[in-house]
Amino acid sequence: MAATVYIRRLTGAGPTFTNIQSTTNRASTSDVAAPGTSDPIPIPSAGTKYSFWVSTRLNANTAPSGTINNIKWYTDGSNDFGTGTAMKAQDATAYDQASGTTGDTGDILNTTNYTTLSAATVDAFSFTSAAPKSVTGSTTGTGDFGNLMVYQIEIGTSASVGTSSSETITWKYDET
Repeated sequence: MAATVYIRRLTGAGPTFTNIQSTTNRASTSDVAAPGTSDPIPIPSAGTKYSFWVSTRLNANTAPSGTINNIKWYTDGSNDFGTGTAMKAQDATAYDQASGTTGDTGDILNTTNYTTLSAATVDAFSFTSAAPKSVTGSTTGTGDFGNLMVYQIEIGTSASVGTSSSETITWKYDET
């Protein structure tokens, strides 16, 4: 029987785990699972503003008949957020709570602020279906598995006011 796998967003000190695969998953300047349009990332007059980082992970709600492995994470390769925006990403071995100033800016996602990142963040749009990010991990049972994928939106002075376009992030894995 095929496993039932969820994508979960981790937030707060606990952390709290929220299934997100059937919802809009927005980045904002707050550490909540479903910020809606609250706490948008403001356009700075100088420099860069950041979303609070978004931590996601796979969870097997029902066990696979064999093994889930070969985990991949990727985007469509095109930054449709618009001019003056970027999205950085990297995998992490453990959860670190997002931090920053709610309503203003998140702390920058780097190996100093998020100590379990596997390496420095890179342009999330460099991970495509042809060149996905390999995510360490596997499972033969239930529960969270694999490294987390963590990403952050960056807004520069040339960004446009208003809601940006949507982006699709894909998790893929083998089940044998």
